[in-house]
Amino acid sequence: MTLPELSVKRKITVLMIILIVAFFGVLALSRLGLDMMPELEYPAVSVITTYEGVASEEIENLLTEPIEEVVGSVENVKHIYSTSQEGLSAVIVEFEWGVNLDFAAQDVRDKLSWITDYLPDDADSSLVVKFSTSDYPILYYGVTGMEDTRVLRTFLDDNVKPKIDRIEGVASVYIMGGLEREINVFVDRDRLTAHNLTIEALIARLAHENVNVSGGHVVRGSSEYLVRTMGEYEDVETISDTIIAMIGDTPVYVRDVAVVKDTFKEIRNRSRTNHRPSVILMVMKQAGTNTVNVTNRIKATLDEMKPRMPEDLALFPVMDQSHIIKKVTQNTGRNAMAGAVMAIVMVFFFLWNWRPTTIIAFAVPLSAITTAIGLYAFDYTLNVMTLGGLALGVGMLVDNAVVVIENIFRHQEEGEAPDRAAAEGAQEVGMAITASTLTTISVFLPMALAS
Repeated sequence: MTLPELSVKRKITVLMIILIVAFFGVLALSRLGLDMMPELEYPAVSVITTYEGVASEEIENLLTEPIEEVVGSVENVKHIYSTSQEGLSAVIVEFEWGVNLDFAAQDVRDKLSWITDYLPDDADSSLVVKFSTSDYPILYYGVTGMEDTRVLRTFLDDNVKPKIDRIEGVASVYIMGGLEREINVFVDRDRLTAHNLTIEALIARLAHENVNVSGGHVVRGSSEYLVRTMGEYEDVETISDTIIAMIGDTPVYVRDVAVVKDTFKEIRNRSRTNHRPSVILMVMKQAGTNTVNVTNRIKATLDEMKPRMPEDLALFPVMDQSHIIKKVTQNTGRNAMAGAVMAIVMVFFFLWNWRPTTIIAFAVPLSAITTAIGLYAFDYTLNVMTLGGLALGVGMLVDNAVVVIENIFRHQEEGEAPDRAAAEGAQEVGMAITASTLTTISVFLPMALAS
């Protein structure tokens, strides 16, 4: 029994199968992510190493060249690009397409571990970063207000960031810009020399004193108490009163050789929003989540927090990916729907019969909904590419439907019963429309297999 004959003779069974598939299609459609473009993982990793206060030439000699040599021995490396600038070394390792980037990044980390001991001690640990389109921020705010950007940044760190971090779908929150607190110890070289001390001794003493030490535990009755020695500095005065050394019976304090000031880190860049100093708030989403839904949750959370925020604090959206995504996907979906409606109208115009036109009108949305099951199963999202493919599929569906319906219509005009006409008409052109569909698929097959 062929598929057309089965569909005609087992109408109820086929109808139930269609309804079940449609139900799961709607369920999958409701869980699909919504993005601008499909998630793309470019086969490259970046090795970022910072070494503050060092000139670009020394960065190249001390960091960039050793890293280039060691990562060049990783398997499947295609190209290596590097940039050396003041305080920063960036080495980009490009791999062949098709390489498992997780394994490749781990291989790079393993190779870097070979030279860790040979890199400058003051340089920060190398950071290995993979490139992915999902790593771009989905929401970008410029925040102004409060006394200064240091107070503003502290407020965002303590109150806003923890709330957003807990939202479903949020991967991380970054706060950038503004003034950052820094305790500076300005040493008087002449006084240090007069006390027969060195700068290394001062640094070592401050590092030794600024620690909390665990002292084990004490058991008293049925209770156990943890013992800790609290030694971390809490204010500038405590740092100034730290004893560096003893000269005879006379202690030498930090205040005797230096001035301690509570200041800010050196400003190397500035951020301004609406001509006012600001702090940047960026939000990253988890891979595969719906960008629009995540952004809506973030905005709802910020709206709930507004009554508890300072009155002069203002959040200005600098970049909102959800707005762009909604505009692009709505336009793409609207165009696909308009094309489907026009195709159905043209079918009615040529056949001049409402029954076959109604069948095609139901087949188009049913097929589109069913496609959501495949998208969800293969972890795809609704984006410009998938919606464009869906529009192409709708066009092919209408073409094939017109051929089948017209052939069935011809059998009916020859006097055959509707069931017989449906079975024979569909079976006669089944191989032809299958070959036509496979021909269209074969055109795009090389793109899928390209490397």
